[in-house]
Formats: sequence, structure tokens, C-alpha cells
Amino acid sequence: MSTLSQLRDRVEVLLMDTGNAIWDTDTIDEGLRHALDDYTLIKPLSMETVIALPGDGREIALNGISGLMKVTDVWWPFDSAASAETWPPNKVRGWRLYWDDALPVLILDIKDQSQPQEDDEMRIWYIQRQTIQDLDSASATTVDPDHESIIVLGAAAYSALSRTVDLVEVAGTDMFAIVLLGAWARSREREYRDCLKTLRAEGVRSSHAWGHGWALDKWDETHS
Repeated sequence: MSTLSQLRDRVEVLLMDTGNAIWDTDTIDEGLRHALDDYTLIKPLSMETVIALPGDGREIALNGISGLMKVTDVWWPFDSAASAETWPPNKVRGWRLYWDDALPVLILDIKDQSQPQEDDEMRIWYIQRQTIQDLDSASATTVDPDHESIIVLGAAAYSALSRTVDLVEVAGTDMFAIVLLGAWARSREREYRDCLKTLRAEGVRSSHAWGHGWALDKWDETHS
């Protein structure tokens, strides 16, 4: 996995500015942030954890889970010490996540299960933002190694677009050069967006066709 310094160097090579004579590192880092946010929307970092409930009740504070953006699945009751796996798992079928003073709270809307009790275990799947080591104090790079070139391409496009805005504000700048730089930036941006579209399509194909839902009953029918 590449660090911030390594990815920054790759962006500088793509921009033909390895000495930072034109693009400073702050501008390149901001481009990397934008590209990373785009990538997170397409391919968020999937995580899983088991928590012991701090008390009785259907509202469960999740502020102990660092970087949580969204909960994707919940198993309760759950026993991490069980000698054999319970299958099918005890999936919670009714829950939602809300934010109370910027802190995540999971509330169980289920009606056919008892209320969770203190020290019950709950297994939670959730998503986090993707990170680059040393960018905004991140300790590791979580981007797939074969997707790093997409992040580099996006960061270069964002950096070049930022440069065109800066040049427009400078009196006496060659407008033809600005147009050429803008055209190059837009071309790289289109390549970048095409890569993101491919990643999105791959994600759809690799997941459940229709996601989790309810079973067919006698009033339903299928169509081929």
C-alpha cells in the first residue's frame, strides 16, 4: 500500500512537476482528498466488530466505533464464545441509525424480539471512509493497490482544475495556455469518472441481485 508521499509523487509525475515548481503539496493533497471522497462513495471501507451492550434498551450508542459512517448489517443476539456457528444468524430485521449531537445511535425497531439486555453481544457490519497513510493523520492506506492509479488520476485532474482557477485571476496570463490546461484537466477528469463508473458497476455485479428483502408469499409471482 502506498503512503501519502508516494501517491503525491505519482501525481507530480503525471502533472510533470516533480519539483513542485507549479503545484504545491497542499494543492495536491487537497486533490487526493477529493479523489478519496469520490472513491469512498463508490467503494467504502467495510468493517465488522462485536460490541457488548452497555445497558438495557433498544437504543444503542455506537460512539465507540471510530469512523463509522453507516451500519450495513446487525446480528443480535450473538455469542462470540460459542463453540459452533449459529446459522442462519440472528439478523436484526428492523433497525436504523441516527445521529445525536454528532454521535451515532442504533435503534432497533423490531417487534418480535425481546429487548436487548446489558452485556448482550451484538455483531455489527459498518462502513468507514477510505484512507491514505499520513493524509489527515491516517495510520494506513486502505485503497485497493490496483485502484491507487485511479486516485492518482483523480487527484491530478482536481489539481489541474484548481490551477486553471488560480491562473484566471492573474493579470497578463496567457489565456491560450489556460484553455489548454483546462482541456487537459477535463480530459483527465473524464478518464477518472469512467474508472469510477467501472468500479461502481463491478460493485453492483458482486453484491446480491436485489439486496436483503422479504420472501415471496402466495400473493407474489415471479417473471422471467
